[in-house]
Amino acid sequence: MMKKLFSGQEEYFQELLALVKQEISLYTRYAVRLKEDGKIRHIYNTKIFKDELSNILENPFSHMSRADYDREREALFVRWRNFHGKAYDTIKSGVMLPFAYMLRKLELTEFEQYMACLAMSPELNREFERMYCYLQDDLTWRYPSLDLCVKMYTMDEQEENRFIHQTFVRRELLYCIFDKPPATPESELAWRLKLRRDLIDFAFFYESDLLGRKAEYQLSVLGSKKETGQNINQETADTIGRYLNEDSSGRLFFLRGPYGSGKKLQIRAVADALGYSVLFLDVREAVSRKEEQILEIVGNAVVRAVLEQAFLVFCHWEAIWKADKFKRQFAQDMLRKASLFFPNIFLTVEEEPGEDVMEGQYPAGYQIEEFRMRFPSIQERSLLWKEFLAEAPGEEDTALYDRLAAQFDFTPGVIKEAAEFARKEARNKGEQQISATLLYRACQQKISHRLGERASRVNAAYTWDDLVLEDGPKELLRQACGQVAFRGKVYEQWGFQDKIAYGRGVSLLFAGPPGTGKTMAAQVLAKELNLELYKVDLSGVLSKYIGETQKNLREIFDEVKKSRSILFFDEADVLFGKRVDVSDARDISANAQTAYLLQKMEEYDGITILATNLLQNFDDAYKRRMKYIIRFTFPQKEQRALLWKKVFPKQMPLQTDIDISYLAENFELSGASIKNIALNAAFIAASRQELTGMEHIMTALQQEYEKSGKILGKAELKEYYGYKI
Repeated sequence: MMKKLFSGQEEYFQELLALVKQEISLYTRYAVRLKEDGKIRHIYNTKIFKDELSNILENPFSHMSRADYDREREALFVRWRNFHGKAYDTIKSGVMLPFAYMLRKLELTEFEQYMACLAMSPELNREFERMYCYLQDDLTWRYPSLDLCVKMYTMDEQEENRFIHQTFVRRELLYCIFDKPPATPESELAWRLKLRRDLIDFAFFYESDLLGRKAEYQLSVLGSKKETGQNINQETADTIGRYLNEDSSGRLFFLRGPYGSGKKLQIRAVADALGYSVLFLDVREAVSRKEEQILEIVGNAVVRAVLEQAFLVFCHWEAIWKADKFKRQFAQDMLRKASLFFPNIFLTVEEEPGEDVMEGQYPAGYQIEEFRMRFPSIQERSLLWKEFLAEAPGEEDTALYDRLAAQFDFTPGVIKEAAEFARKEARNKGEQQISATLLYRACQQKISHRLGERASRVNAAYTWDDLVLEDGPKELLRQACGQVAFRGKVYEQWGFQDKIAYGRGVSLLFAGPPGTGKTMAAQVLAKELNLELYKVDLSGVLSKYIGETQKNLREIFDEVKKSRSILFFDEADVLFGKRVDVSDARDISANAQTAYLLQKMEEYDGITILATNLLQNFDDAYKRRMKYIIRFTFPQKEQRALLWKKVFPKQMPLQTDIDISYLAENFELSGASIKNIALNAAFIAASRQELTGMEHIMTALQQEYEKSGKILGKAELKEYYGYKI
């Protein structure tokens, strides 16, 4: 492999190779002996001819005395120390020597540095591969074994045992530096010490940042970066920084909070203040691997964090709690490996753990510090929208930011992503400005929920102009919209959050005969507020099994909290009838189900709508807990005329003699019936290749009445009697 050497590197590596060569020469001159037939005889009983090694080393078989060996051994130790000291001084002067920097940052002992230098020599000069092969009597052993390193370092048997023991004790650390030995080696002393590939790359290609571009383990290294704008959890960063400045003893910092709440932001803020980078390890990716791979991944992360001068952060630690019990045991190994280098370790969590999985996972001596990310208030969310859209094309719309903040309980990170998504969509569409429609679409795109498994989504296609309703009920609907759009101003700016700690949601009771516009009104609210509308059939939620109904309702409200959707409960009278006297367990369960639904409605900050055809059956106590009761009545003559005018689309071909006044005055129909008649008339006309006219409408009208068993005669149809196809 072609090696790119940096300024100062060439001289450094040349001296390193010279020292390694002297080490091999000293070893062969003292430990290697020749047999009478000229073959080499030493502790490995090798069969390689002496001429092979003589071609590489000068005078390799001088048969040194022990005194001469000890004298040269000590002199070489002095040269090694001077070599490392000189490298350290060079780095301090501003000339980067990545390999020397690595040895020092990893805090290796003298013997471990010695092993690393011996292992590095074949990467610099292939000649050393041959030397190690000859000395170990195996042409496949191109790197020094642990046994060879120990014997080259000292010929004192007691010292050999001490260094071997020390190496075994520090295996966790050394596995971060050298390739891990095979699962079943011939002997642990036969461990071939080959430096890990990424460390070799670091030594040769330091400035190309190969470490930062390795993504196979979901690792990301981020330099200290000054974040602009408000940080609503700055107090957390300040507290962590104070801990680190006051006391460097071991701490595990747990940062808890939902996605985008600023856990990484706080760590980066601390790192920025202290001049560090940050390395994030996604634990979800790690635990999906085999156990031995997990420790290898963590080892890679540890060394990279050390070399990058970075905080080490284990992200999504909740993945450990979800893993099987056997894998959870590796959590302690992971943290122990990290604790070899870091007095402080960071863990981020997006879910609350159970108490049973919190125990026994953390190295002894670590103090646990927990921080929960504060959720932004409505006012703070509005300011975040303004900040993240500050450079976007378009006029600043404070009212729009307030509505987005009130309607979507997003974390700062999610708001930023939604703003970027809207900006990208506007650019892709060639639009000069980011419209409110794009912003709301971006918000919906960031919502993740499973509400569709329990409820049916209703497409909100209607607007205020489509809703034909008396002024009173219509004004109440507008007030309900205002309670959502202006939550921030009333509760936070005007201080009502201190007065109203519970029940800030908007609950509506729609009462009226079928077809009078209850579902349409719900769609108008959803359209006005740019929210999704989900319709829940309570008859499908109720269960005869005690507690099952509450479970179904809890699942529905858990999901709707994620989506901020409007919940529309149809046929609510099946649950909200008159309270029954308690005579058995079923009566207790029925009352409990109703109370539970009311409780969940009050806990939910969004809009919930109950619809009933039989308001008289609703218990008065239940009515009092509704914020709005809106009555839908059969439309009067003027309203029916307006419904007939609005029901036909503008592009629909109509005859000019449609008698709206006749239809409105003579037939007391609901809005739903008028819509059915208009649609059926259109299909009749289309099938006959004709313009829609009164004969098609009267045919459809009579069919609509026939569905309820009523036959219209001449008295009802008047001048249009006989207008039937």
